Amino acid sequence: MVHAAPAPRTKTEEFYPGFRFPEHPVIRTRDYQDSRLRACGVDPALYGDQAAAGLFGQDCFKAMRAAGHQVDGLVQTEQRFRQLEPIAVGETVTQRGWIEAYEEVPRGHRLHRSFEFVLKDGTVALTADVIGLVPDKDKWAAATKKAPQSAPSDPRDGFELVSEKTMTPEDVTLFSSDVGNLIHFEPDFAANLGYRAPLAQGLQTMVWMMGKLTEDGPPASFELAASFRRPVFWDDGASLWLHRAKTGFIDSMRALNTGGKVTAELTVSSLSYA
Repeated sequence: MVHAAPAPRTKTEEFYPGFRFPEHPVIRTRDYQDSRLRACGVDPALYGDQAAAGLFGQDCFKAMRAAGHQVDGLVQTEQRFRQLEPIAVGETVTQRGWIEAYEEVPRGHRLHRSFEFVLKDGTVALTADVIGLVPDKDKWAAATKKAPQSAPSDPRDGFELVSEKTMTPEDVTLFSSDVGNLIHFEPDFAANLGYRAPLAQGLQTMVWMMGKLTEDGPPASFELAASFRRPVFWDDGASLWLHRAKTGFIDSMRALNTGGKVTAELTVSSLSYA
C-alpha cells in the first residue's frame, strides 16, 4: 500500500502560537525505558532508578497526536532539554505544553513547541523544546537549488571517537511506532516522500548521545540542545564523537554517518552530577 503525503495544514487549523496541549499525567515505566534505551544503543543500567530525560521527547510527540495534530511527514530539526530536578522511574509527572511559534521559512514553516514536566509539588523538573519543519515540497526544492556550497572540513577534527553502531529496522520501529509519523517505519510512505528507506528519529540519536553523559552516573541537572543535520536511514551505520573543553568537560558531540558527514550535533551548556 502506498501512503499519500499528508495534505498541507494551515496555521489556523493546527499550529497557531499560543495553542495549549491538554495537560495529562506521564509515568515512565521500567519496561518502556529499558526497551527504548536499548533501541538507542544505551545500557539501561546507566540510569539506575532515574528516568532518562531524552525519552520524554517522545511524550511531546504523543501530545501532538493526542491533540489531533498531524505528525506524519514532520521533520524535526532541533531538540532542547533542560533538567532542573531528576525524575524517578515510576514517578508520575504532569505534562503541559504549548505552541511557541509557527513561522514561514524558505523550506516551509518552522514549528516550535514547548513542554514542561511537573512534579506533584508543582516543581518544574524538565523542560523540552521541540523544533521542526512543516515542509513544503516546492519551497524545499527551490531552497535546495539556492543553497550555497562551501568547502567541506573534517568534522572529526578535535573530536574523539567513542562509539559505533548500525541502526536496525527493528530498533527504529520499536523506538518510533508508539509515537506515530509513518516516515519512521513505513517504507512505502518514506518512498513517497523521496527517501530510499524509513528514517530514524533525530531523538533516537540524541538519546544515544545523552547516554554518554551518563556513564559516570545520571546527571542531576543539565541544559543541552541537539540539531539534526541529515537524515539517518533505519539501516545506516553511525559513529559518535565527543569534544572536551580544556577543563575536561564534555561540551559537544557529533554523530556521523558512514560517509563521514554530520547527522546530528549536541551542545552541552551545563551539566551537574551533584
